[in-house]
Amino acid sequence: MRNFVFRKVGYTIFLTVSLFFFSMVAFAQSITIKGKVTDDKAEPLPNASVLVKGTSNGVTTGEDGSFSINVPNTRAVLVITAIGHQRQEITVGNQKEIEVVLAVGEASELESVVVVGYATQKKVTVTGAVAQVKGSDLDKSPSINLSNSLAGRLPGITAVQSSGEPGYDGSSIRIRGVNSFGNSDALIVIDGVPNRAGGLERLNPADIESVSVLKDAAAAIYGSRAGNGVILITTKRGKTGKPTISYDFNYGIAQPTRVPKMSDAPEYATIRNELIIYDNVPSAEWENAFNAFKSSGTYTTLDGRAVNAVFTQDEITKFGNGSEPLKYPNTDWYKSVLKTWSPQTTQNIQLTGGSERIKYMGSLGYTDQDGYYKNSATGYRQYDLRLNVDAKVNDYITTSIGVAAREEFRHFPNGGGAGDIFRMLMRGKPTEIALWPNGLPGPDIENGQNPAVITTNQTGYINDKRDYFQTNGKLEIIIPGIEGLKVTGIASVDKRMTRMKNWAKPWTLYYWDGSSMEADGKTPALTGSVRSTFTDPRLKETSSQELAVNLTGMINYDHTFGSDHAFNVMAGVTREKVDADGFDAFRRYFISPAIEQLFAGASLSQDITNGNYLYQRARLSYIGRVGYNFKEKYIAEFLWRYDGSYMFPEDKRFGFFPGVSAGWRISEEGFFRDNIRFIDNLKLRASWGQMGAEPYINGGYLEYAFLSTMGFDSYIINDQVAKTLYESRVPNLGFTWEKANNANIGLDAGFLNNKLTLEFDYFYNKRSDILQLLTGSIPQSSGVTDILPPVNYGKMSNKGWEFKLSYNNRIGDLIYNASVNGGYARNKIIDWNETPGLPEYQKTTGRALNGFLMYQYDGIFTSLKDIADNTIDYSKITGNLLPGDMKFKDVNNDGKIDADDQVRSDRTNIPRFTGGLNIGLQY
Repeated sequence: MRNFVFRKVGYTIFLTVSLFFFSMVAFAQSITIKGKVTDDKAEPLPNASVLVKGTSNGVTTGEDGSFSINVPNTRAVLVITAIGHQRQEITVGNQKEIEVVLAVGEASELESVVVVGYATQKKVTVTGAVAQVKGSDLDKSPSINLSNSLAGRLPGITAVQSSGEPGYDGSSIRIRGVNSFGNSDALIVIDGVPNRAGGLERLNPADIESVSVLKDAAAAIYGSRAGNGVILITTKRGKTGKPTISYDFNYGIAQPTRVPKMSDAPEYATIRNELIIYDNVPSAEWENAFNAFKSSGTYTTLDGRAVNAVFTQDEITKFGNGSEPLKYPNTDWYKSVLKTWSPQTTQNIQLTGGSERIKYMGSLGYTDQDGYYKNSATGYRQYDLRLNVDAKVNDYITTSIGVAAREEFRHFPNGGGAGDIFRMLMRGKPTEIALWPNGLPGPDIENGQNPAVITTNQTGYINDKRDYFQTNGKLEIIIPGIEGLKVTGIASVDKRMTRMKNWAKPWTLYYWDGSSMEADGKTPALTGSVRSTFTDPRLKETSSQELAVNLTGMINYDHTFGSDHAFNVMAGVTREKVDADGFDAFRRYFISPAIEQLFAGASLSQDITNGNYLYQRARLSYIGRVGYNFKEKYIAEFLWRYDGSYMFPEDKRFGFFPGVSAGWRISEEGFFRDNIRFIDNLKLRASWGQMGAEPYINGGYLEYAFLSTMGFDSYIINDQVAKTLYESRVPNLGFTWEKANNANIGLDAGFLNNKLTLEFDYFYNKRSDILQLLTGSIPQSSGVTDILPPVNYGKMSNKGWEFKLSYNNRIGDLIYNASVNGGYARNKIIDWNETPGLPEYQKTTGRALNGFLMYQYDGIFTSLKDIADNTIDYSKITGNLLPGDMKFKDVNNDGKIDADDQVRSDRTNIPRFTGGLNIGLQY
């Protein structure tokens, strides 16, 4: 069935493009207008917007201010705008070349072009909640990872960075907070292609023209994947003008913002002695025990028990004065392992230019990011290339092609990830040495781990290499004889290749008995010990690849009736298909640890599997948009997507996702314009859309859950190992996508000739049919919880507001701007599968997602008398109350503190309010 549908849509796209291509024989005349835009000092204005009024047909000027644009007829009106300059409208008439001079004045940001789903719109006519940031602003950020550059620049965007490890230092991006307890990730669309392999994190900021965020019904055109919002990334194109070469070099140094302050050796030794007292000496004798430990290191309790100190006072003194650093070290593990600064470098060379017929943009980039460790085996390198070419074949046909290639190379030690390493740093004893004077590693902290070793390649390494090759092609045909009608064909072919090599080898740590010396009498005689859990090297290699093909065909019709009524309609079909395969290979018993290749291992112990790399994915969608505006005063838009996904049962594979929005520019009304002079622009807008979210559970997308799946296992039959099959999941024939109903009310305002602008939005999102396992209500004793399918059960709401206040101005050659933005979002679980019998104060229903269960603080025990007077039983959580311990509230009044006294908090790991301040100067 799937193959039949895909062949059908393939023919549909081919026939549509072919019919419109051959219809070109019916000639009608479109007009090519050339021109140049300058300021009032005759200086060229690059990046000025030239737009055919009432349509989305527009271009931007090149570095020399020149432009070339096709207009349908002599009645067409060109709208020319640039930030910091007054807008101009020019009727084409019989002119072939136009010279435009823009006076300094109104900052016409309202006239700028905004990228939306499958189209562009003038900002003044946008009715959805759409935020946009220029690539030039992102390129100023020193962050290696693009996702970290978005934080604070766009209202409603939450970017939480949970790791600074090179290669894994991206932020989790949320649009308007958390909307689901399934998956709240936004859909990423790069140059019109959704969900490209590699995502946005490793894109070169120098290659980006703009980033748009669709936060409400404006995202409905992306259907079943748009419920959490959409991020649209548009890369730079060439501009008319002479070739321009730019080179950017950025060198930075980084360090952890803050590292924990740990006890030094004397303090640690003192604390260890105190713990012996607290654990083994009656509290009435503590003072005597402390004094005895300081003088002799031993104490005999009143009942005759002998208690010895872990460290004598003499040892504590030597830890502090450094008189015997080998025997009594004072190790700062963070200082021993971490560098003071870690370097990072980015370089980019870019070539842009072109003529009226061909425009091009080529870019080469390099990134190098080092780890924070000394002798580090951790690092990240990237090489990237991008080439975008646009060609005008004739007055009716334009084509474009984009090619991007990127190699990402991550290198890590085999001894553990960043979490393991920093855990060991915190657990490191300052009384143990990190490295001996001869450079050999000291003892382990626990389980054979020494942070000074596991951060290097002495334990082996993990090489993670990922290659991406992505292509875009676009053919746009203006249909002669029908003004404003054009057909567009878009295709992309993406290839991803991944190769991971995990080389593990045993490592040796060195110990000293505290007295034995080498022959020179100065060097301690060390004893080596292999501390890994294995004694011979072993190698695991993983190889996988993915091929993704995306085909889209669209018909667009833009027309202005008279000078007041602008109408546009778009309809299209898009098809996506992804195929992937891969394997794992493992060997050990190598001829030599110097040969780190699979062929050098023995076949005695080997394994080859396909892992989880085999999959096929496919989607088929029909999309559309209808828009109307009257004098850019009353604006309405309806958009939709009829979306089909491979994830769902055949009879539930397609769904309809509509979105509607409207806007009213009150400032264009006579009664407002004539009486309220201090407001230059005032627009009210509202939207509603129903979108979807694909099934996501337990950290991954749920694929083919409508099928009964089988797993492999092995049993001993007749003394032989036999492979067998077992049912790993019961099918759910009725599951579907999450349903996201998103409503938004917004206001846009401009003051001081639109130099000061305000955007404000209030939103309410309600999510239903969220996928979840019914493990809360089905006991483990049933024996079937592991194979039961998830069901569409959960409901959740999310509401809040956001704003952005911006000021742009120009004084002579000085351009300056400032903006502040903020957003608040609060989610609430309406219904989900709670565990039966939970007390009301521990339930999550009615509260924010991921609220913590916590005991309620009720003071501290200040003295032994305070403990003696206590009537509440703490034995469930501690065996021995001591002065300084916290008191907790007995919430259920049962006379004891246990898990039933924990209370569900509304505090979560996602901030409710986020904001940012941006200031810019340009001369």
